[in-house]
Amino acid sequence: MKNKNISHYFHRLSNEYREQDRLFLAKIFGHIAIIFYKINQEFIGLSDVYQSLVLVYKHKFLLSQNNTYIKLAQNYAQKSLNLSQSKKLNNLHTCYFRLGEIEMLKNNFSSAINYFQKALKFYPKNNSEKGSYQYHLGEAQYRHGDKKVGLNNLLNGLEIIQENKSKTDSFLINVWQSGCLMRLAELLRKDNPSQSQKYLSQADKIISNDSRLIIRKRQLTDLKNKFNYGQK
Repeated sequence: MKNKNISHYFHRLSNEYREQDRLFLAKIFGHIAIIFYKINQEFIGLSDVYQSLVLVYKHKFLLSQNNTYIKLAQNYAQKSLNLSQSKKLNNLHTCYFRLGEIEMLKNNFSSAINYFQKALKFYPKNNSEKGSYQYHLGEAQYRHGDKKVGLNNLLNGLEIIQENKSKTDSFLINVWQSGCLMRLAELLRKDNPSQSQKYLSQADKIISNDSRLIIRKRQLTDLKNKFNYGQK
């Protein structure tokens, strides 16, 4: 196997293990991919695998609430952005998006809005993934207090995801749809309880019907527990 094939192979393994919620293996294979990307000077792959590690550490933070993982995630997100800017890569939108996700973890909603808006500004086309970017912007706006604009962006994001689903892998569509629906359910829990329950049921249906959504299943269970706790 050539070095270039090896780098992509380990990167793919890292992503697959992350989606299986096997975060330790995802981290190990991500770091191996970094080594080969650096050897081969494959800068777009290197920038992308930095972002893969951002997601690994994001999930590790959500499981542990250990702020060390936020710092690690931010470090790799900044590395990805710096590399993208210095080498003039075509993935600036994903770099800003990852930084926005980190600011959400820190509850820095104003900063998250800024990064998500930059991500959308540089987004190269109109497809389902763009809908995911838009609903993340909407969540940040809603949590920041601009509920009307935020809700509009959440719903528009969901619509864009669904409009373009025939052109995208079903796994990604289900990840994005269920993610948006869960955010809607959580955000509207107090503001519109009946609508919140409808969104939660829709997310449940998508996740229950796709065995690949391992992380989403865990997240849905956590969200249901939060709902049940609040009803006691």
